[in-house]
Amino acid sequence: MRALDDDLLEIWVSGWAQARGYRTRHEGRFPAALLHDRTNDWEYFALEPSHDEFAALASSARHSPTRLFTIVTTRVNEVHGAASVYGMQIRSSDEVLMVADMEGQDIEAPVLPWDHFSVESTHENQVGIVTVFDADSPIASGRMAVTDGYAVFDRIVTEPAYRRRGLGSYVMRALTALALEDDADAGLLIASADGQELYRYLGWESLAAVVMFEPRL
Repeated sequence: MRALDDDLLEIWVSGWAQARGYRTRHEGRFPAALLHDRTNDWEYFALEPSHDEFAALASSARHSPTRLFTIVTTRVNEVHGAASVYGMQIRSSDEVLMVADMEGQDIEAPVLPWDHFSVESTHENQVGIVTVFDADSPIASGRMAVTDGYAVFDRIVTEPAYRRRGLGSYVMRALTALALEDDADAGLLIASADGQELYRYLGWESLAAVVMFEPRL
């Protein structure tokens, strides 16, 4: 697996945008995605920006009250301080970027262990989507996209009434089986505080904190 650097961040952004159908662009060395289904504005991503780079990103973000930028960092206290200097406020700070080696992961799609649930999956153009249903209601789902040998996992969700039943693990293993069909060597994802325990159980490791900022209005 690669070290955490600009190339790895670029891979994550590319896979994440591919999984969601987002358009991407760059501003300097920083990738961005157009969140057409949320804010219809750009979200910028940066790994360990310098103070000058942080200031430039903050200036760009202030062009629109809906523009976001997200910092991947091992220096959380420093970026919090920079935010107060450059007129940004923290929108979320409890996520982490995680990585896993695909070697040793399940090589076959898991069997759904619940007789009363059903599953649907699609796999096309290196994008896989898995959804578990109870009758006609979706109760757990996730998606992944493979780029440059990495499977980027996204939107792994279980409805609150169905949590603690292993559905998250099932979705992850089903998506991993699809990723291995596309010859993924490793996986990347951004995990919420609630999801980190599951991913560590499945063999994922934390690389850095992820902090999202928005303009202070």
